[in-house]
This record gives sequence, structure tokens and C-alpha cells, in this order.
Amino acid sequence: MTTQTTTWFGSTTEHSGLRSPRQYALVTSETIDLEALNSELITGVVNALVDVIEPAAGQTTLSLYEHVNPDALEDIIKASTSKKSDIEVRFTVENYLVTVRSNNTILIYEPLGAHRGTGENPCPAS
Repeated sequence: MTTQTTTWFGSTTEHSGLRSPRQYALVTSETIDLEALNSELITGVVNALVDVIEPAAGQTTLSLYEHVNPDALEDIIKASTSKKSDIEVRFTVENYLVTVRSNNTILIYEPLGAHRGTGENPCPAS
């Protein structure tokens, strides 16, 4: 089984320096049909995160304001969609890399080596 991975800046960016960038493994991918659900993009992001992060002590909400400005995120995505241009916004929430694309796709990655449940790297080096 192949695990889809990325780095903070994507897989094609070259990096200089002593440390290589942290790599992330895809945990979930969701596409939100805003018209069919009569929903907001931010609500979809929060719901996807809550499903993945498993908040402590039965917490069922997550405040994005601690990690990103939700109004600005939604404005950027809506502006890009209306201009038919592709954009991708990335930010982290509790070590998870969240990618929101202008096609209303939400990708959530976890750091390699932090694989849920096993503590093992899902893509061991060969």
C-alpha cells in the first residue's frame, strides 16, 4: 500500500540547509459540495479536523481562530473560485497539515512517524 506524502511546501520544492523539511502522510481527503449541502467551507474544515484529531475529553468543536483566520481563508477560496484560478492554502492544527484548495477539497496530513495508533512510520525507508 502506498501512502501519499507531502512536505509543508509540497513535494517539488527544493530546500537548502542541514535539516530536511518535515514530511506528512495523507490522513483524509474531503470535497465539500457547498451548493448541495448549503454549507460553509469553514464548517467542512472543522468537521474534517474533528474527525481526524479526536479532540480530548469529548470536545466536539474546534476553534480555527487559534490557527488561521477563517474569514480570510473563506474569502481567499471564494475569490479564487469566482476567478476560476487554482489556489491552495496550508496551515497547521495540532501538528496536522491542513490544505484547503479552491475546488473545495480539504486534505489533512499527519507528520510521518506519528501514525495514529501504532506510533510507527507508515512509510518505512527501504
